[in-house]
Amino acid sequence: MTASSATRRVKWAGFLAIFVWGSLAGLLGAVLPALRERAGLTLADSGRVFIALSCGLVVSSLAVGPLIDRAGKRPVLIGAVMLVVAALLSFTAAHSLGLMLVLSFALGAGGSALVTAAHALVADLNADHRAASLNLLDFFFGVGAFVTPFAIVPLQQQGGVDLVLYVLAGFAAIVLAYLLLQPFSAVHEAAGHSTAVGGGWRQLLTPAFMVPALLIFLYVGTEQSIWDWQVTYSMQHLGLSQVDAARMLSVFPVAIMAGRAINTRVLLHVDAVTVLRVSTIGALASFTVVMLASSPAVATVALAAAGVCMATVFPTTLGVISARFASVSGTALGAAITCGWLGSVAISPGFGFVAHQHTFARAYLLILAAAAAMVVVTMLMARTQAAGRMPSPVVGAPGAGPDVLRKHEH
Repeated sequence: MTASSATRRVKWAGFLAIFVWGSLAGLLGAVLPALRERAGLTLADSGRVFIALSCGLVVSSLAVGPLIDRAGKRPVLIGAVMLVVAALLSFTAAHSLGLMLVLSFALGAGGSALVTAAHALVADLNADHRAASLNLLDFFFGVGAFVTPFAIVPLQQQGGVDLVLYVLAGFAAIVLAYLLLQPFSAVHEAAGHSTAVGGGWRQLLTPAFMVPALLIFLYVGTEQSIWDWQVTYSMQHLGLSQVDAARMLSVFPVAIMAGRAINTRVLLHVDAVTVLRVSTIGALASFTVVMLASSPAVATVALAAAGVCMATVFPTTLGVISARFASVSGTALGAAITCGWLGSVAISPGFGFVAHQHTFARAYLLILAAAAAMVVVTMLMARTQAAGRMPSPVVGAPGAGPDVLRKHEH
């Protein structure tokens, strides 16, 4: 096997891993009603299940980042998929709140480890084009997130919720077998195994990390708010039925996949910060039209435009971070992804609070505020880069890490 073919196979390990998490990201919400009925849980208990899932996401991304830098991506990916398979199979026997909380935490932990390790792997395998490669990686997340909802309903109708869990566990097991068969070389790992964990965290206490990490926080919180509240907003503001509002929302994930496919090519030729600046401005304009539109057709087109613009923000920003902290990419990406999880549990609940206290129209201003803040952050990234206090995000060689940062900061 040639080195290039071996590298392609290892890249597919990352693509398949992120597809697994994409297929699971909305699973719990889709099957929870059936699980709740079987276990005799209340709606308040359901809220605790989602809190357990969120805790697993946050704890795992913080923990596995340094582990990736010390032990490599392969063992983390393998362990994460094993945890996901075990959690899915165990859900079929979950008949109590306590067990469901444990399994939800485990599912979140496994999924977060998959996200962190897959991004670190694909970014380090494409050191010259990290942002472009991560847009391609997250395209596969979108495919998983898009396919599963269509598969869940017929599977659940045929064999109940257990059949859904068995099928998804079976696919994850196939991915696990693929990972076990791939002999990751030192080149494929491309991790700074000798870096001390404490040193890795200290390197992140700089604007070079904190500014793009803030962008990740804002992006995930904004996107999660759309998933959580756009259907209800469309029903309230445009008078749509729940079915029609859901159909409107379905253009958003398709647009995100399209945007990531497009930017996989664009980022080979255009500076990442420039792409981020244009994308966030476009997202702010599109969300403004969505909020103000009185026509469902106009709102649908604007929501699709928002998806295309939003698509690149998450993977491209992670590409910038992994280039700036190449020697501790696992730690840096884990911390940044944690910021994203925190954004989802801060901004979306904030929307719900404002909507409850006032109106959905006023709550939508929170989405616009977060989108506007993303524009400001990208402007700050561009200014600091131009001033020479941060390295160019197109710097992607394995050595373009903390030493380059210190050189630019002086």
